Amino acid sequence: MKLKKIIPTIVLFALLGAVIFYHEEISHFVVKKFIYRNHSVEAIQANEYALSKDYHFVQITDDFVAKDYQQLLNIFYTILDSGVDSFYFYCDDAYDSCLEDVDDLIPDGQKDSALSDLNNFVHPYNTYNTITIKSNNFGKVEVVIEKQYPTDKIEEVNEKVKEIKAKIEKDGMSTKDKIKAFHDYIINYARYDKDRAENMNHPDFKDSTTHTAYGLLETKMALCGGYSDLMAIYLDTLEIPNIRVSANNHVWNLVYLDDKWQHLDVTWDDPVTTTGEQILIHEHFLISYQELMKLDAVAHKFDENIYVEAK
Repeated sequence: MKLKKIIPTIVLFALLGAVIFYHEEISHFVVKKFIYRNHSVEAIQANEYALSKDYHFVQITDDFVAKDYQQLLNIFYTILDSGVDSFYFYCDDAYDSCLEDVDDLIPDGQKDSALSDLNNFVHPYNTYNTITIKSNNFGKVEVVIEKQYPTDKIEEVNEKVKEIKAKIEKDGMSTKDKIKAFHDYIINYARYDKDRAENMNHPDFKDSTTHTAYGLLETKMALCGGYSDLMAIYLDTLEIPNIRVSANNHVWNLVYLDDKWQHLDVTWDDPVTTTGEQILIHEHFLISYQELMKLDAVAHKFDENIYVEAK
């Protein structure tokens, strides 16, 4: 009789043990496959400055599960282009190096980040100053962005650009003439910030804003970032496709006009003189890649795998 009572008990414990074991496995499966993998990402809500343009290097995407490095770049580009302050996406199970690649995109210091090139493909108002990344073991990546242009500065620049447009744009002007008029206005209005350029790491220039469009307009001084950002903002008001091209220590504009991409370097058309005299030239105004290389192939040496349109 005792043996008959013991056997069901052993069987019961054995069954309970099996249930407990498989419950743990099933819980992990549910978390990983249903909560994590099938968690939908809300559609990204782009702001009014989103350009939504596709290029050779990166394209806008609505798939926020990174399956390879290119898709990872596309996701980051889409996030930046949209102008959101935060967003999240996932790494695909099969993309084993995804989180490592995310970390490699944003190294310590951020200024030399691989993502800095993506800034050049979006509207200046949607460019980042810093990016913070959080990720977990389930492949979820959260992105938090601090913008280069605060809201009050955007309003300030927009108002000033509107005023400039009213001054320089005349009836009957071609698009090229309008760009030239704005090019000339910037050069006559501002000077290259030579002191800051030669002392970039000096504490006296820690709070300088001459690398931005609002810094140029407020101080009448600019680095190449200020010149190229302000030109890009104006070009976008004309709905002309454009990107900013970066070399090691320089940035300028690339403009799609008359069915071709052309280089426009406002900085180099505003040369620094020993006498302090203001000079306006047009050597770098809407020229071809070949013409640009003849003028200077060193300062304008860019990564042709990134800025494919610039070749």
